[in-house]
Amino acid sequence: MRNAAGATGATIIESVLDIDSSDLGVAGSVHWERRQATDQVEDIITIDNCTNPSVVTLAIGGAGETATEEIIRGLHDALRATSLAHETGELLPGGGASHTRIAQAVREASESEPGRARLAMDAFSRAMETIPATLAANAGKDILDSILEMRTAAREGSKTPIGIRADGEVGDVSGVWHPRAVIEDGLESATETSMSMLRIDQVISARGD
Repeated sequence: MRNAAGATGATIIESVLDIDSSDLGVAGSVHWERRQATDQVEDIITIDNCTNPSVVTLAIGGAGETATEEIIRGLHDALRATSLAHETGELLPGGGASHTRIAQAVREASESEPGRARLAMDAFSRAMETIPATLAANAGKDILDSILEMRTAAREGSKTPIGIRADGEVGDVSGVWHPRAVIEDGLESATETSMSMLRIDQVISARGD
């Protein structure tokens, strides 16, 4: 009932005696269908062509339950990322371009670090390249060649965001965006996890186990 009201712009009332013309919604068509399933009967009501719906339904199908669930998961991630981008209003280039720039900045900063902290900074910069490396591997491309090409672009200070494109090639990824909050939260979580693991290792080493 709430979904139908949201789709048509109607108002839910407690009694039909209280109904008013302003409570009515608008829909272009309403279709009812009964589908005979193997273990139950499904009644499907489809409301289409609404004027200004606040609720919509996506009908998703695939070649099996696993494929359908994967499509749903991908749509859910995309919708959440888009919603978060609208809420924060902050975007960063995707395709691994932002992670490569971060890696290059940390690598350059490590050159002026004389102590052992430089080793940690170098390890951090390599960890940043895990994202573009994974994208290249998923696209069936050579990981090392892709990473070196992106490093070169970042080192030369290219104003164009260079990352892994949809076809798997390294190139301009303008128009591919990630919410800034997603990247920041991912970096914070990964860094905190790494620090916790290092602390555990120090405790075990101190005990002599």
